[in-house]
Amino acid sequence: MGEYQLSEGSLRVEAPAVYDRMIETFSRYNIHPYDAQGTVIKKEKGIEIVLKFSNGFSKTVQTQISSSQAKDPDDEVTLFFERAADECKNQLIADYYKMIKL
Repeated sequence: MGEYQLSEGSLRVEAPAVYDRMIETFSRYNIHPYDAQGTVIKKEKGIEIVLKFSNGFSKTVQTQISSSQAKDPDDEVTLFFERAADECKNQLIADYYKMIKL
């Protein structure tokens, strides 16, 4: 059977434990919560997390996690957020240097 999309919503509302893990991880990289936008797409066997960042939220990273990981985020979820935070930080720096060259 194929997976189907059930609903889409805010990461903060749909998976608060995962959102808290994102905030905790991003804060270690000195990234403000408003520098990234997280959404959740509920799937048959868990959720898909989509993070958007950069100027105009044009860059995205995404992953799928199980329902149990959504309730109690594990090291795999933390690793995803660490990679996303590193990519977001690098993009913010690149955007800043593009801005000051104008």
